Amino acid sequence: MTIKEIEENLEEGQSLKSIAQAYSEIANLKIKRIRNEVERNRLFFDEILKVYGLVKAFAIKKGVALTKPKKRLYILLTSNYRFYGNINSALIKYFVGSTRELKDADKIILGKGGINFFKASKLLPNYQEIILNEDIPTSVELNTLVNLCGLYNQVLVFHAKLKSLLNQAATFTDITAVSLYLREFYTRSFNPKKKEGLINFIFEPELVKILKFFDSQILTLLLEQTFLESELSRTASRFISMDYAETEANKFIKQYEKLQSFAIRNQQNLAILENFAGMLAVRKRKFII
Repeated sequence: MTIKEIEENLEEGQSLKSIAQAYSEIANLKIKRIRNEVERNRLFFDEILKVYGLVKAFAIKKGVALTKPKKRLYILLTSNYRFYGNINSALIKYFVGSTRELKDADKIILGKGGINFFKASKLLPNYQEIILNEDIPTSVELNTLVNLCGLYNQVLVFHAKLKSLLNQAATFTDITAVSLYLREFYTRSFNPKKKEGLINFIFEPELVKILKFFDSQILTLLLEQTFLESELSRTASRFISMDYAETEANKFIKQYEKLQSFAIRNQQNLAILENFAGMLAVRKRKFII
């Protein structure tokens, strides 16, 4: 390898290092901005889901539950962009493993990452594609998604979730709270063999109006939270990936700096040998004369 080729590789390594540093700094600032907010809101939204499930359980008990035209919807949240490490691929794998055997549900793939994967792999025969302008939807885009979700009795959103800065997990959230009220209220509280039942409440306004409110406004908040959770997890994954990329770029640069020093040293040695050989040739010529 020539010195020119080594210098070109060094320039490429420096460029990659600069890009990784820039992405890492941006991700770090973004994490600091949204992490506390998202983690602080988790408890609130967990409680909202429980209340949502409780309201649905009472609606079933009173026979006023709202009937929806469709049964179940699965939504996969992936990113439109790259440089997020393996978080998108891990989420897609989790989504495929969780929904492959379920035939009675509609599926929505949201984001270019997931859409490109399923177009290439052909793993899902039927699904709807949705691409937002950015990874976080605008209010108009969010309302469109909520209206779509409102047609289904159950909506599961598959998304990434931050466990710690070094650990992002693929998970799902039942934003319609069906899983919660079926598990903790319906099967337990309405079992005639169980003495425990639901605590009686007085609803103001009436239960139907409260349920409609949850199916619109609260559903919007819960769906928005899944987007924020996913964005936080992807940002943390990018930070770790870019930090790793910067480390690898430094190794690459050091390797080629060594090659450069060896190449320069060899070039200098060759120049010295050529000068020495030239001096010997001149002396030999003088001796012959």
